[in-house]
Amino acid sequence: MKIANSFERPRPRIYFARAVDGMSLDDTLTLAQVVAQELARFGLTLVDPVAEQLGLRSALKDDIKSASRQLVDFDLSTLRTCNGMLMDMSIPNRNYIGCSCELTYAYLWKIPTVVYAADSYRARPWLNYHAQEVCACRDDAISALVELLIYS
Repeated sequence: MKIANSFERPRPRIYFARAVDGMSLDDTLTLAQVVAQELARFGLTLVDPVAEQLGLRSALKDDIKSASRQLVDFDLSTLRTCNGMLMDMSIPNRNYIGCSCELTYAYLWKIPTVVYAADSYRARPWLNYHAQEVCACRDDAISALVELLIYS
């Protein structure tokens, strides 16, 4: 039996926010698996709210008000347990309503957030105000998260 080193820090938990509504569920979950592997190389653990509450997403079709409340409450309670957030805003001309709301909560709760975004979003003042960093690609965003959470 291995005894845990008392000096080992727990792996930082990274909430992964991205476009979900209107997206293929398979593509959404596959992206999370890829990002989880990329984060794991740096000792970070991906937290995927989409994978954790698939039942609520299917209930949105039947009872949108109640299911929406449960889904958002779940996402926010999950975000609150995380050490950082990685946000994908890489699809041009998309309304990132959920991501924008999650970004605001993360900012208010002092959860560091790094966004990788399409060119058209990167210079937006509200995005730059609320995110610790806005990057052009996921690799740069992950590097920025590592710098914020591991080396600072």
